[in-house]
Formats: sequence, structure tokens, C-alpha cells
Amino acid sequence: MRKILFAGCLALLAGSVLALSGGRWRLDFSMGQIQHEAFGVRAIQLRMEGEGGELTLENLDVLGQVWPKIRISCARLRPDPGAFSCTQGHLHLAQGAPIGLQLTEEGENWRLLLQPSPGERWELRYGKTNTRLVIQNGNPLLLSRLVPALAQFVSWQPGGKLNGRLDLSARALAAELTLKDGLFNSPDGLYAAENLALTLKLSGQKVAQDWRMEGRLEWQKGAVYYAPALLNAEAQSLEFAGTLGEGNWRISHAALHFPRVGSVRFHGAGDWQTGIQEGALQAESLELSALGEALLASVLAGKDLPPITLFGQLGLSADWRQGALDTLKLSSADAGFLLDKGRLALEGLSGTVEWRRAGEGRGDLRVGRLALGRLESGVFSLPLTIRPRGFALAQPTDIPILDSALAVTHLSAEQNAQSGEWEGALSFSLAPLSLEKLTQVLDLPVMQGMLSASLPLIRYANREASLDGALVIQVFDGYLNCTGLRFIDPLGVRPRLLADVNARHLDLAQLTQTFSFGRITGFIDADLKGLELGADWQPLAFEARVASSPGRYPRRISQRAVDNIASLGGGGAIVAIQKSALRFFEDFGYRSIGLSCRLENGVCHMRGIGGMDRGERYAIVAGGGIPALTVMGYTRRVDWQELIARIKAATQSSGAVVSR
Repeated sequence: MRKILFAGCLALLAGSVLALSGGRWRLDFSMGQIQHEAFGVRAIQLRMEGEGGELTLENLDVLGQVWPKIRISCARLRPDPGAFSCTQGHLHLAQGAPIGLQLTEEGENWRLLLQPSPGERWELRYGKTNTRLVIQNGNPLLLSRLVPALAQFVSWQPGGKLNGRLDLSARALAAELTLKDGLFNSPDGLYAAENLALTLKLSGQKVAQDWRMEGRLEWQKGAVYYAPALLNAEAQSLEFAGTLGEGNWRISHAALHFPRVGSVRFHGAGDWQTGIQEGALQAESLELSALGEALLASVLAGKDLPPITLFGQLGLSADWRQGALDTLKLSSADAGFLLDKGRLALEGLSGTVEWRRAGEGRGDLRVGRLALGRLESGVFSLPLTIRPRGFALAQPTDIPILDSALAVTHLSAEQNAQSGEWEGALSFSLAPLSLEKLTQVLDLPVMQGMLSASLPLIRYANREASLDGALVIQVFDGYLNCTGLRFIDPLGVRPRLLADVNARHLDLAQLTQTFSFGRITGFIDADLKGLELGADWQPLAFEARVASSPGRYPRRISQRAVDNIASLGGGGAIVAIQKSALRFFEDFGYRSIGLSCRLENGVCHMRGIGGMDRGERYAIVAGGGIPALTVMGYTRRVDWQELIARIKAATQSSGAVVSR
């Protein structure tokens, strides 16, 4: 090093200017460049004046790292060969405040001390055979300023206290570093950390032109936000061993240990530009409950989605080929999830799923239980065809439900290549199911009869499910026909449902005997147009009509049913029926029933049987037969919540409004 400096100085003196003024001397000289196998310097300017001096480098290149525009000022400069010293100095970089500096030469050794702030020391000792860096309370921000490869992270404002040492020789290195109170925050807000506590132990040997490395990184404290996930420290550790070459790397062994979750192992090779070229990753028996707490909770919260709880165990293996993920295999053991505190649940999931970058993979799964609220399935299998961007049901499958089965004939999901959103389709049919068992499970008033359904195809895209064709449900010896079904953001916190529903020939005897409403014989048709359900499945708008079905059939209505129907239309003449002879009859004949409601802004606009309006009054039941009566409604505008309260009260006890 001294020989290089002396040779440089001799050449520099040829172009120097020496000035004497009042006993004070000044020396200025410059040089084009100095080249060495380890470094290169271009456009050097040195000014020595009095006891001090200043050195300016237009460009410094050390082992491929380039520093532009470096200036070192020394209040006290001693240029003696073998005892060079610069004290009370400062390092001036292109950006940022000056850094306190001391540089001294002691024989074959050089000592560089940087003090960016009080209590912070970066001491570099460079010798003929080895180099040592000792850090005391170092701010990581200095590394971002000093190391060109890290310059992009200056805007992240890294901080904390770094302590430890690094020893480096021509053929070996060793490091022990600790970071406390670490933090950073990217300008785009996608990455951040606070209160970090890390420990790194690293050692290496140089073999030919490569470095063989091994080490251990421990994370004891703090949190890292890596959008959209927030991960907290739980004493995670990473053990690794591998080789670093020029522009490439190879990991012979890496193991990430995550307390409560499990371990993930990896080996592979790649380069710094394109990432993994070849590799394999493997994990066995990862605990999903802890993994969900660590990762999914913050992800779902950030996407405004309902909370999800995972449980069971997961195994995975992955292979990379030619710079891309080639295969992925997942296996589960008694796994499952609870969505929104059990609104949707899946339990006892076991089996394997295999994905391939090219071609199709297979999935063979067994589900112990699938539940929607209190309605749950039995055990069923799920054979799948796995495609590069999605999956499909390999063959129809039956899902047991109570005393029936849901036959799923089509199920598929695909990720849109442009938007990244998921799209899918589903079709199924439900074999006749006992309404008595279904209503008991759902904690509803017990109904009689059977229920069956057929869904031709429902598609999901852009966070919306829409029905192709009609959903037909057979119930109460009639049927419901649902069209225009749209389910917007079904898994979000603010789902909405839109639909039109037509019901035909529903048996009133089966329907009314379920409730404490009274008995009605006959059949009704119903139309529900423009139905819109919002948060908590509360109706926002619809136009509904209920009317007697056409045809000849017995039409009788009980005294209690009259009372309850009348209560839906408002108060009025309860005393009249009690004082009339009609009070002695248990049921009456009727000619037709009709009632409609148009819901707008929380108010139900009521109408009755067409052609029988009498001012503000409207007919709900038209009399027929002996004895006969007509039930009238007296309120045209009814608050929706009040109407619901009336319906609930009608199943318990109520009065009546009757006009003959």
C-alpha cells in the first residue's frame, strides 16, 4: 500500500503547485487515476494547507462497488510514510451529513474509525493478512449510505443499534452481529418493521473463487409488515449453509424453524438477477392454527374479509426447475377451518393435492364435515383435477345431508390471468329431503313435507355469483322458481343478494300448520320481484304478492287464522266479531286471499285483492261459502320492522279486524 502511495505521490508532484504565504504553506496536486487489483481511483485531488488537508475522489471502485464523489477533510493531517494519520476529520459523501473520521497508518496496518453520531463507532482495522470491523451502537442507515448496493434503502430510513464484529481474510470470514430496536419503512408503505431484535452468526471459507458459508439468524423480538401480512417474532430461527459465487449462489441446506408451527427445509441454486433456478422445499406437519394466527389474520383484516380460524396439520413439498416453480404437493391431516366464527366450517380434511406447472395434477381429498350454520354434511370424498391456474371436480360426488344427498355435478375455479381474481362455476341437485328434519336442525318451526332442488349452473366472477337459468325448489307440494339470482361479494363483510322468486301451488295446509297461526286449506301463488338483501340479510327492497292459486279445491280458514291475517292490516273491529254469531264458528269459507307489499326505504306499501279496495281499506280475504266473511286491512303504509313484529306476534296471539 505504501509503495502505491509513494509512486502516486511522485507522479502527483509533477503537477503540483506549492505556495508559501506568511510562513504558511499549501500544496495542491492532482492525478488522473490509480489502479490496483483490489481497487481503482479516478480523478484524485489533494490539498494540504497548514496542519490540515483535503482529499477528493471523483470515483472509487473497490471489488466492484463504486462510490462517486468522495471527499475527506482532515483538521490535522500527517502524511509521513508508515505513520500516516488524519485526525479530527470528516467523510463527505454525495448525500447526507458529514461523518466523523479518523484514519491512521501503523506500519503495515491501517485503522479507520467512523463516528456518525455520539456513542456510535464503526472501527475498521486493515492489515496485511486480515481485516476486522467492530461496530458499537451502529445505525444501519450508515450501511445504506456507505454500501452502493444498499443505496436504494436509504429512503426506507432504517434504524436501530447494531453491535458486533466481522473478521475477513483472503480465505476466511467470521461474523457475530446483533440488532436491537431495528426498524424500517418503505416509501410505498408496503414494507415496514419496528422494535426488531436479531442475532446473526456467520462463518465462511474461500474455495477457488467461491465462498462456502454457513450461519444462523435468530429473530427474538419485533414485528415485520410485508404487505399484506403482519408477522410477529416468536423466536424464529434460520440455519443455512451454501456457496456464494460471482453473481450466483447455491444453498446446500436451509432450515426455517417457526415455534408452534414447525420447520421448513430448502436446498437449491440460482443467481441474484432471476432468483431460484433449481431447488426443492419441504415441510411436514405444519400446525395450521398457529400458522393462521401468524399470517392469515392480518391478511384477511387488510382485505376487509371475515376472520378465519385454521386447525389441523399441513405438509408441503415444492420443486423448481428452469427458473420456475414446477410442482407443488400439499397433504393434510384432520385439517379444516371456521369462517366468521362458524358461519361456514370445514372439518376432517385429509388427503393430497398435487399441482404441476405443465399438464394436470390430481387431488384426492376426504371431508369429514362441511357446515353452513347448523346445517352440516356427512363424510364425502372430493376427487379433483388440478390445472396450472385452477381446479375442477374430476367426477360427480354426493354430499350426505340429513336423510338426503346433495349431488354436485360440476365444480370448477380458475384464476384470471389478467386480473388475478378467481372465477368459478357450480351445479348441483338436492334429492328429496325431509322438511321436518331440516327445520328441526335449523331451529325453525317444524314443517311437514319434502324439499328438493335443482341448480343448473351458478358462475362466480368479479366477486359476484350469478345464476344461469333458474333455481327450482319443490316444497309444500308446489315449487319455487328463482331467476336473476346475483350474490355480490358473498364472502365479504357486506354481501348483497338480488333475485326474483315465483312460487306456485303451495299447499296452505302444510304451510300454516307449522306455525301457531291457524289453519288454512287451499293453495297460493306468490311473486317476489326485485328482491335485494343487504347486511345481516335484511331486505332493502322488493315487490311481493301472495294470491290464491286458480282452480277448484276446498277453501277454509280457521278463526285463529282470520285473527292473525287481520292483524297484519291494522287494528279496528275486534269487538264486532266477538258479539256476532260468527264467533261460534271454528272456520269459514273464503273465495280468495290476496296481499301485496312494495318495500321502499324501510316502509311497506300494502295492497289487497284487486278490485276490492274501499278508500284506505283493502281486502285481504274475500268471503265465500257459508258462513263467509271478508277480512279488511286498514293501514296502507307499514314500517317494515313493525310488520315483522306483527308477523312474529301472529304466531303467538293476536286480535282480528273483520268486516262482513
